[in-house]
Amino acid sequence: MKRIFYFSGHRMTVFHWNRKTLTGACSFEPNEEGYEKFKQYLESSEKISTCMLLDVIEEDFRKDVIPHVYGKDREAVISRLLDRHYRSSMQYTYSEIQGRQKHGRKDDDVLLAAITNPELVRSWVRIIEACEVPLSGILSLPLVSKAVLPLIGAKKGYVLLVSQQVNSNLRQTFFKDGKVVSSRQSVINQDAGNIGNIGKHARPEIDRTITFIRNQYQLEDSDVVSVHILGSETQIDSLESTFLSDLSNNYHVHRINDLHKKIGIKGLPDRFADGLFSWIALNKSGMKSHYGRKEEFVRFYYALASNALYAFSVIVILASLIMIESNVSEGISFKQSTSLLHERTNEFRRVYSEKYQAYEELFSNAKLMDMAVGMVDQIEKNSQVTPLDFMLALSKLVSKPEIGRIYIDKIEWSTRQLDKNKPGSSGGNPADIEYLPTNVTSSSEVQHVAVVTGRIPVTYNNYRDTVNRINNIIDTLSDGERVENVSAINLPVEVRPEKKFASESSSLSDREKDKQGIRSGQFSLKVVMKAPEHV
Repeated sequence: MKRIFYFSGHRMTVFHWNRKTLTGACSFEPNEEGYEKFKQYLESSEKISTCMLLDVIEEDFRKDVIPHVYGKDREAVISRLLDRHYRSSMQYTYSEIQGRQKHGRKDDDVLLAAITNPELVRSWVRIIEACEVPLSGILSLPLVSKAVLPLIGAKKGYVLLVSQQVNSNLRQTFFKDGKVVSSRQSVINQDAGNIGNIGKHARPEIDRTITFIRNQYQLEDSDVVSVHILGSETQIDSLESTFLSDLSNNYHVHRINDLHKKIGIKGLPDRFADGLFSWIALNKSGMKSHYGRKEEFVRFYYALASNALYAFSVIVILASLIMIESNVSEGISFKQSTSLLHERTNEFRRVYSEKYQAYEELFSNAKLMDMAVGMVDQIEKNSQVTPLDFMLALSKLVSKPEIGRIYIDKIEWSTRQLDKNKPGSSGGNPADIEYLPTNVTSSSEVQHVAVVTGRIPVTYNNYRDTVNRINNIIDTLSDGERVENVSAINLPVEVRPEKKFASESSSLSDREKDKQGIRSGQFSLKVVMKAPEHV
């Protein structure tokens, strides 16, 4: 089951999908009552990752030209452009390099876009954050709509894609060779109960848009614009009778239902195209968020990290199964031996009680058989202590939200036992306790011992934050019910009195910094954990 938040005309609509079938939809108005109902819905529904699709009149597009540079120089040039045009919307801006000019200095063409009133979106995002729903991205419908062009055979030339997502608005997006040039949402005075006369409402707006495009010299007078209009069955007659091709413009009317069938989605009404674009945005693989701040997607990143750790655990389990495959036959042999010894012991006891009680000294091997059975049971129990249990327990601990983002690179696992024969091994100072390699015949308690090597994101030269992060990780692991001890071997920032002060992050090269100055701090921890009581 998947879902998407669709925000259009200031109204929030939630679409629920089961694969390619729409299973339900509900809408919330932009007022106090609507906000409260949206909050109640999120609190009562499953906390699954969800993206937001925007189709608002407050979205602005513009084309610009920048020098042909790379890397940080390009980022700086684009940042200055965005700051110049959209200073109040810097966290809700988007840029895209769309190619290189063929003449002159051969500069780069860049598309800039922004939500000019971010508070419209933030009012809904705050509710999503308060309800702890992972927000995976904020997408723009005009930018997503280029995925429709292959479906209608309009990947080349000048194309104006016209669609209607709500009865009062008309979305017009202009493309050149499949790339977005500009987009405009205009308000139309159409009755919500009668959408069959869309032609007379849409014609003036489309003519106005084409006139504006030609006046801006975005195409030559001799160039023909292909206008592709999406309409429902109710609107087809009005659209086909209103829009007739001429020397300057070719008009094409497409049934929304035909597009649904072409991509195989079901359960959608064809009144408007909102469901079509929602499905495309939800299922377009590799699509990054167009708008939003990193803080708005932190919970989604944690969910991804948790899933990745779960996948890593599965891999470790498979590896563990392969490693202990050789012990399986041995374990079966132990079990068969145990059964045979039990039978032999019972037989000896029967014969002893019936005939040879008087000769106890001659048949003392029955007692030896009992000891052998106990030893086999102990061997079977201890030999089943595998890395699987440790990996599952560790995965549960590092998946806690208070740990933060963490990457595990390597785990070196082993086991050990207390040496009960040494004085002081039963208490006192842990440093005085002596341990032995694991002996599967011993009745001593088996412990997991592992060296966990990984990385945490750290801020350049912010040593206090790095020390606090690693101390928090050690404290959280130490609070584990079965964790005996957590000790640091290597730290990103070395501040222990017996160590020489050092910062691991300082050894990284400049190429490993990102533009915010974030580095990756390496650490190694020794984790001692109890084996489970019941293997």
